[in-house]
Amino acid sequence: MKPTELLLPEQRFPSKAYLVNELRKAIFSWREQGYPNTTPTTRRLLQFWFSEDHIVNNELFELWFCQREGIETLIYVYEAMKKRNFIDMARDFGAGPIQGYDPSYDQYPFYAFKMATGSGKTFVMALSIIWQYFNYKKENKEDYTSKFLLIAGEKNVIYDRLTRDFKDGKIFRNLPLIPPEWQEEFDLKVILKEDLIHVILEEVLFLTNIQQLEQRRSKKKEVEEYVDNVMELPEVYNVSDIYQENRIKEVLTSCPNIMILKDEAHHIYSFEKAWKKILLGLNKNLVSGYGKGINMELDFSATPKTETGALFPWIIVDFSLKEAIEMNIVKFPLKGMVKNAKEIASTKAVERYRAWIDAGIRRWREYKKALKPLSKKPVLFFQCPENKEADEIFEYINSTVPDLKNKVLRIHTDSTGEVNKADLPMAREFAKNIDDPDPEKNPYEAIVSTLMLNEGWDVRNVNVIVGLRSYTSKRRVLSEQVIGRGLRKMFPEEDANVDKSINVLEVIGPPGLIDILEELENQEGIKFVEFDTDKSLNLTTIFLDENKLDKDIEIPILSPRILIREFYLDEIEINNLPSLKIPLENKIIEMEYVAIDMLKGMEVIKRKWELPVPKDSKSVIAYYTDQILKQLKIGGAFARFYPMVKRYVVEKLFTQEVDLEDPRVLYKLSSPEVQEQLINLFVNAFRDMTFIERKPEKRNTIKLSDTIPFVWSKLVYPANRCIFNYVPCDNNFEVDFAKFLDKAEDVKAFSKIVVKMGFFVEYRDSNGNLRLYYPDFVVSTDKDEHIIIETKGREDVDVEHKDKRIKLWCEDATNLMKSKWSFIRVDQADFEKYRFKNIKELVSAQRR
Repeated sequence: MKPTELLLPEQRFPSKAYLVNELRKAIFSWREQGYPNTTPTTRRLLQFWFSEDHIVNNELFELWFCQREGIETLIYVYEAMKKRNFIDMARDFGAGPIQGYDPSYDQYPFYAFKMATGSGKTFVMALSIIWQYFNYKKENKEDYTSKFLLIAGEKNVIYDRLTRDFKDGKIFRNLPLIPPEWQEEFDLKVILKEDLIHVILEEVLFLTNIQQLEQRRSKKKEVEEYVDNVMELPEVYNVSDIYQENRIKEVLTSCPNIMILKDEAHHIYSFEKAWKKILLGLNKNLVSGYGKGINMELDFSATPKTETGALFPWIIVDFSLKEAIEMNIVKFPLKGMVKNAKEIASTKAVERYRAWIDAGIRRWREYKKALKPLSKKPVLFFQCPENKEADEIFEYINSTVPDLKNKVLRIHTDSTGEVNKADLPMAREFAKNIDDPDPEKNPYEAIVSTLMLNEGWDVRNVNVIVGLRSYTSKRRVLSEQVIGRGLRKMFPEEDANVDKSINVLEVIGPPGLIDILEELENQEGIKFVEFDTDKSLNLTTIFLDENKLDKDIEIPILSPRILIREFYLDEIEINNLPSLKIPLENKIIEMEYVAIDMLKGMEVIKRKWELPVPKDSKSVIAYYTDQILKQLKIGGAFARFYPMVKRYVVEKLFTQEVDLEDPRVLYKLSSPEVQEQLINLFVNAFRDMTFIERKPEKRNTIKLSDTIPFVWSKLVYPANRCIFNYVPCDNNFEVDFAKFLDKAEDVKAFSKIVVKMGFFVEYRDSNGNLRLYYPDFVVSTDKDEHIIIETKGREDVDVEHKDKRIKLWCEDATNLMKSKWSFIRVDQADFEKYRFKNIKELVSAQRR
């Protein structure tokens, strides 16, 4: 299953969260209807996020289903349904009696998102901010906001991770989350907890952690006394500029209508709900001082639970670990079985767990060898029962295992799972540079810590976890903590493949550890595959074959022909639109009801009613405007478009100029026939106005030899005329076609085109959206001609649009490169019917 695949409500594993199951059904129906009851700004964002293709670092960027469901659900409950308190949500979507709900919390909108580790909560936070920001700017300032507070839990590493994503607006600048026509309007200032604050801006994101919202009077008093009694400072200095502990809290007291987002909120509950008291107090003061309190509060967590282990009742999204695994969002966990291994009765951890320690090291070595061509460094993670055992195992590995000597990081934790302060600097640096293969930036290749290591340490390069837990261990360990540190995919764009050892997480340990995994299997309704730790890896890597450099192909990169542009209504001339010449009939707008006695044949009831006619012309014109903009896929233009539609209805829709308040006019406007004609007229007249086509220019070229090595989980074929060690193939038809190209005497070189090469062509699909097209093969012939080939088993709805666009690209490439480029589409039935000997025969047959 693909991460972007839309799941039907009946496909989902039933949620135990109070609101979620009914909400899933409602969201699915609302999505199918085209997001009714949303603003034009919101619809433009949803279209940009989920109906248009985007490229980041030469790779296709798509938001996953869980991220889509997260932002859709928030928009649905807040904007479309206007459910601004928990009781309203419970009334419509709740499952049975409410448990664990405190009515005192219901002071402002608050929603929780339960999303599995690695499922991209940060993206949903960013989308939520963008949605609010642009609706505030373009729609109304009452319901939306441009002020945000992002609170990390008490774990320092969570704050560090959020800082990397949000500092200087990085996540907004580097990812396609904002439509290009609005990018210049986005001016959100990000203020970190260590930054000084002198002026509160209108458009601001504060990033902090829970500690800054707590009371720390003793330290503040100490600083004030130091300033007053010791330092002789000029008057321009301010105590608040020196003392930073409470400044965020002080700033928030003058920030009405602020949106609160919290990452890993369940940790904050360990402070006896202090954060909630703080926020409720803040809201009360804001309402008192400014008439408006907190805009809304969002909780994001893999385990949003109370201190008693109960799920938050206000969870609106539940994306489980089971779904994350099945949709290829995280690694696939495997249980490693070590044959004939026994737990030795010894007080020394190394002796007790020696069989599993050595098995983990052997597996790590295999991964290191297999991943070397990819410049990837696998990480071996040892999870120990206590810090004492961690010390013993660290000394053993760091001193006696030659290829891990001085490459092991030891992380001690306290009883809550927080990293000890002495280990924190190294741990933070490691978390930042873990994916860097440069040994100077990241010398570590193994981690030794405790089973209590909490969230924030889940890194992509962990391939093997050795979990050491005795049969007799009494210590309570959360099952999610065992595998949570290694679930993020090493190769995000690839599906997990157990047979190829791609994006799998091997968990090795004694029976006591396996008990924890089985507990997780029961909780999530999943079954982890067992594997023999002595079985060799079968990891397939595609890389440049140095012996076949003469098979290189150079592909031109042309500037796009089709560009999205802002919709300028000044360019529209209403007078050029034809009149629909709808007749205005002078008829009585009423209906008659007659009931007849069927036995006697007599009329027994007769009633007359006025026909239902809209009372408000504004709502009718607004409806038409909304539908037209929706089909044109134009966002943020309602205010400018509405007067134009109104003018057309008054002056040109009918056979005469009309008064909008005339009941006959309103009656006609409410008829389906008139609605369809009017909407189609505007859509057909202005469909192309959001796109501009320009003559392309040559920007650069792509050489196949510049492609960095990558893993491949599907089929491969070892071809002599391909510059790579294998031709990566998606299916058996492509394998057969690769064999044909490798044998055809007039083919000089060829390759399958993969996303990592960076070649694609933009096109407009059958719905008018701007998409990206990746053809299947590129071929260089013995006459130095180039052919782009698409192999098709069955046609999809956009084949015609793709074919037309790639043919035009070939014409442009031929003109700009002074070498011939052409395109053919090879249908599987034709290819299997005829036994082509060379590319010339194939081209000739396809062009007949």
